[in-house]
Amino acid sequence: MSSSFPLRRFAPLLGAQTLGALNDNLFRYALVTLATFEGLTILDLDRQVMVPIAATALTLPIFLFSAVAGQVADRWDRMAILRITKLAEIVLMTLAALAFWLNSAWLLLGTLFAMGVQSAFFIPARSAAMPSLLQGRALIRGNAMMSGAVNMAILIGAGLGTGLVRQDQGPLIIGAILILVGVLGWASIRAGAPLPVSDPSLKVRWNIIGETARQLRFAYQAKPVFRALLGVAWFWMLAAAIVTLLPLYCAEVLGADETVVLVFSALFTVCAALGAIICGALARHEDSLLLSLIGAVGLIAFPLDIMITGWGQSAGETLIGAKAFFTDPAHWRITFDLAMAAICTGLYVVPLQAMAQRRADPEKRARLLAAGSILYAASASLGQFVLAGLNLAHLPLQGAFGFIALGSLAVALFMAWRMSLRHTPIQSGKLQ
Repeated sequence: MSSSFPLRRFAPLLGAQTLGALNDNLFRYALVTLATFEGLTILDLDRQVMVPIAATALTLPIFLFSAVAGQVADRWDRMAILRITKLAEIVLMTLAALAFWLNSAWLLLGTLFAMGVQSAFFIPARSAAMPSLLQGRALIRGNAMMSGAVNMAILIGAGLGTGLVRQDQGPLIIGAILILVGVLGWASIRAGAPLPVSDPSLKVRWNIIGETARQLRFAYQAKPVFRALLGVAWFWMLAAAIVTLLPLYCAEVLGADETVVLVFSALFTVCAALGAIICGALARHEDSLLLSLIGAVGLIAFPLDIMITGWGQSAGETLIGAKAFFTDPAHWRITFDLAMAAICTGLYVVPLQAMAQRRADPEKRARLLAAGSILYAASASLGQFVLAGLNLAHLPLQGAFGFIALGSLAVALFMAWRMSLRHTPIQSGKLQ
């Protein structure tokens, strides 16, 4: 990072976001592991339906409450909102610890839903605060730093959640970690300085359905911001699809157990962080859309090769562990493809995140970015239910990677078209 990068001012927000991501993923991976390998369920649902339901319990409230949260973040001091949401996280983590101790599927899902509500209010305030803390190229670099740190938090959360939850005292240990990390996240954000209020006269409307539709229309009218938001929404869809797909893909296609899921999850998150870091290092302009296009092309090629490699495979009766799996050269190709796809996600999403934050009107920034949260949550839910759709249509799991490649092709073509307009004098002004 450049010596001019305001790390001290940015650190409280970075720490709070990273620790929150650790808790979210520790909880989610533990729950998905229980549903996949331990038969945790509600209403006797099959695991191919239970797993996306569990994942959606976190994203659905983000879709429902982001419109209100965006108004709140424009109406009051965003740093104060962040402190309140991190304090609420401590309460929710205490409830989560109880749910793991009781092994209650209903309480686990309910707590995960409440965590989604907390995230719905945290995300717009955090995203809208970043351009107040970082300017120019520092905004892309800050997004790259946060993306890298969050991916490492996902790695740690995935590792702890997957590795501990099936151990004898694992659920109790997970509960204790959740509470401790929640306290540390609250302590981090308390060090943040107050931020100016964008619109103190704003009257907050609490009609969830009406405001969701209104803010989506509001964002659609801000076309330069909306295009960037749609691009990030595709990232959330494919990331949710991959995260939800991996445990079942390993178990039912590759014949691998949860240790392989853990290694794949670690590989994906480390490489996604690496992609974000590479993007931050290579960025030379405020938009850096070319890096996003390169990432999108990679997200066509590598998921497509994963589909081709796994086509026709099916698991045997006995699942193999990580040592046996990775000593077989037949599995190296799919491992390489997954690593490269992850690097491409980092290259793809970081410039788009910074672009949306920079282009948003400062007085309406939180509401515009809250519309992005609505799109991201809807996209993530769709990505999670790709599995359920494949199951209902009796299609192989490998088809999910074909869906990712096809969607990335559409995104790459649109990006290439937008970049071509930059060389057309009549159109250039529309891209500011």
